[in-house]
Amino acid sequence: MRVTSGMLVQNAIRNINSNLSRLDTLQQKASTGKQIQYASDNPVIATRSIKIKSYLSEVEQLQKNTEDAKSWMKFCESSLGQIDDNLDRIRELTVEAANGTYSDDDLNAVKEEITEIKKSILETGNSNYSGRYVFAGYNTGDAPFESVSTAVGEKIMYNGKYLSLGGPISSTVSDEDYKAFYLDNMDKISRQPEMQSAVINTFTATAPALDFSLSLDGVSQSISLTDGTTYDADTLQIELQSKINAAFPSGTGQPDPLIKVSTQDDKLKLTVQDGSSIQIDSGTLNVKTIGFTGGTESIANAKQEIEYKMGVGNLITINVEGNEMFGKGEESLFNTLTKLEMALEGETSYKTATYDEGPPAEVIVETHELDISSLLGDLDLDLSRILKSRSVLGAKTNYVELTQNRLSSNNVTFTELLSNTEDADYAEVSMKLASAETVYSAALSASAKVIQPSLLDFLQ
Repeated sequence: MRVTSGMLVQNAIRNINSNLSRLDTLQQKASTGKQIQYASDNPVIATRSIKIKSYLSEVEQLQKNTEDAKSWMKFCESSLGQIDDNLDRIRELTVEAANGTYSDDDLNAVKEEITEIKKSILETGNSNYSGRYVFAGYNTGDAPFESVSTAVGEKIMYNGKYLSLGGPISSTVSDEDYKAFYLDNMDKISRQPEMQSAVINTFTATAPALDFSLSLDGVSQSISLTDGTTYDADTLQIELQSKINAAFPSGTGQPDPLIKVSTQDDKLKLTVQDGSSIQIDSGTLNVKTIGFTGGTESIANAKQEIEYKMGVGNLITINVEGNEMFGKGEESLFNTLTKLEMALEGETSYKTATYDEGPPAEVIVETHELDISSLLGDLDLDLSRILKSRSVLGAKTNYVELTQNRLSSNNVTFTELLSNTEDADYAEVSMKLASAETVYSAALSASAKVIQPSLLDFLQ
């Protein structure tokens, strides 16, 4: 076979480029510290690396979740500890006051101290962690607890609702006044069914998109808007209240209306005053038009749990709701303290109110005997409820700490695995790079000798 000078030149250039490409690959490995630069370099390693990185990213987020959850729960546990200490002091004072040896001045001094402790407990109930009220359920932006003066005496409200609408109150309040107060405020009972819309934008109702359904305790009724009417939040509130009253009329002794429609900040609120559940569904009218989501249901005593993800399918509730730790209705801690204050003032009885669905529906007012020693049992129940909340938080905190340790170990293990998968062996790369540089230099030197002679060299 005839070998020409052109063939020699082409082979020399090809070999130089091949050595240069190998040298470039090794230099990239040395400078980046990675085995591959592109997925096409090694699809198997690239796929494995992506999966490991995805898992590590999830682990890092879960570690943040566990740290946030632990900090929240420790803050809650600390707040509950303060309440526990306050209740211990109240119980100690109650035992002293119940022994029958205290004068009126002594009892009054005890009452004053208990009143101040009560204020302290209320303030602790409004504990704020990083701008969020920890005992407020979902409504973490606003202080949940408030003491308000009413026509029947002081009441405690939780997220705008009475923690215990039905008492206790002084026996000097008439039964009729108490019944009227109860009926007038049945839309403000803690944990009653309630739903709120998004902001209502002005719209015009047009046939056939006029009807939607509303269900109260499983009984569904069709509600219709008026064709051609332009609605905003206020006009819609007026018409819906009228239509809902007609669909769900109040019976004898029942609160009127059964479902109260109100507005706030251009949003509608539907509050059940007598019933355990409410649901709204689209008909010819998509209820998104009036700010709701079809199929939305609200039931009585629905919990507001703030959950953090700890792993795949693993959620943990980090919050304690204020109406759970303090109790609601007859079992409220503040009911106990109110009765204790009345007893220390010398009152021997108090009144409570309950709503009986009947028939006939009515508010029943009852009078109860009152003495200081009988309240020790109530205080023990309140203490037990606080201790239970603390123990639940403690158990969850321990679990979160175990999860933190596991995630930390996983992070180390998979970071090492990622390094073994992606990272280049510096010693090996350095050796190969030195070898490639030598080979490349030799190729350049040899090629220079092949390419250098030409016809002119021989004509000289």
